[in-house]
Amino acid sequence: MKKLFSMALVAVMMLSVSCELLQTEPQTPAKTEQGITLTSASVIEAPAEGDVYAITYTIDGEGSVIATTDNPAMIDTIISNGNGLVRINVTANPTAEVREANVIITYGSSSASVKVTQAASDVPAIEVVTIEANQLVGSYYGEKFATGVGHYWIILTKDGFVDGSAVVGGEYFRLDILAPLTDEKENIKLPDGDYYFDSALTYSTYTIVDIGNTDYSWVDGDMNGWGMKFIDASLTVDGNHIELVALTEEKEYHVSFDGDYTLSPPYEITDYVSSLTKDTVIDVSNCYASAQSYGDYWECGYTNWGIEFVCYDGMKNGTYVVLDLISDSATDISGTYVASGFCTDDPTKPDFRPGVFVPGFRVSDVSDLLLGSLYMVYKDGMCVSQASLYDGTITITENGNGTYTIVIDCYDDAPKPNKITLNWTGEM
Repeated sequence: MKKLFSMALVAVMMLSVSCELLQTEPQTPAKTEQGITLTSASVIEAPAEGDVYAITYTIDGEGSVIATTDNPAMIDTIISNGNGLVRINVTANPTAEVREANVIITYGSSSASVKVTQAASDVPAIEVVTIEANQLVGSYYGEKFATGVGHYWIILTKDGFVDGSAVVGGEYFRLDILAPLTDEKENIKLPDGDYYFDSALTYSTYTIVDIGNTDYSWVDGDMNGWGMKFIDASLTVDGNHIELVALTEEKEYHVSFDGDYTLSPPYEITDYVSSLTKDTVIDVSNCYASAQSYGDYWECGYTNWGIEFVCYDGMKNGTYVVLDLISDSATDISGTYVASGFCTDDPTKPDFRPGVFVPGFRVSDVSDLLLGSLYMVYKDGMCVSQASLYDGTITITENGNGTYTIVIDCYDDAPKPNKITLNWTGEM
């Protein structure tokens, strides 16, 4: 589970000549008219955890023998020596249902079949939750990932937004969706059709993809946002009627929506973050401050510290500041931090080292997802001003009386840089 995140399948068993094969009880051989005779059981009963089995047969004469199955998810490995022996691996059953497969051994125009039945898993049946959503918000980003493929992003919720802001106890189903492009400029909707979860990220139309904003999310009593990834999902769109089935580690959600909606039109994403037009003094008079160590979050060998200023009325209702610091200390946050800049060999990767702050930056040029050190102002749940703390210094001083002093003396990343400052003392 991640703060605002599969049922793992059993690894494929390696089969070799030296494997100890579980021989099935032979039945009375019944030679088929086609010239192939099973010399082992025609039915195999496998336990829920799966196992390795041998199937034996004889044929009249010489020729090519091919073994296949109609359920490769259940029987993931078939090895045939073409000379009387087929070895199969039955995978573990992850479901609470009995499942079946057939192994078909073909010899020329003749064939013989072995039925494999497998016991159900003893895992408890997953809870199914039904939700009738009454709110749908989202955006259309146009052609971003593949030629001729449109990127749509929606949130389904029941009473989860008030004046554009999330609420305590709100539950949200967030979906990145790929579908045909649209020529609509104002009344943009999801194209009708059936969508499936594309875990392989083929960026095909009529798919749901996880690129960081697809999950089941909720807000706790402290207005902290949490999220849990989907293991699987499917979506049906028929005009203003939408049905979602989403599976997480804990529950299966059936979400329906009926009502008119419109997605926000695409907007141009600049190569800089800031929307400021003048020098700015940050006002955190209505904010509380917090600091947290995230360990080696960036996997750069150093400790990542995060400092946040959050509006008492909620993060989406006023000033929000996040400082992303890199230190060689896991206990002491004090010091002067300079902008890290970016690596010369990879301009999208910050130059991580102790004593730097990570500048605010876009995750990619096809997304408005931001990371690093940022200054934002929200009104009625909408961001009305934002800036990257891109250059300059951030100084943290521990005053010895339970308070800290934070001095920001930075510039944003606008084409004509604006100065951003803050001088604050208080408890974190």
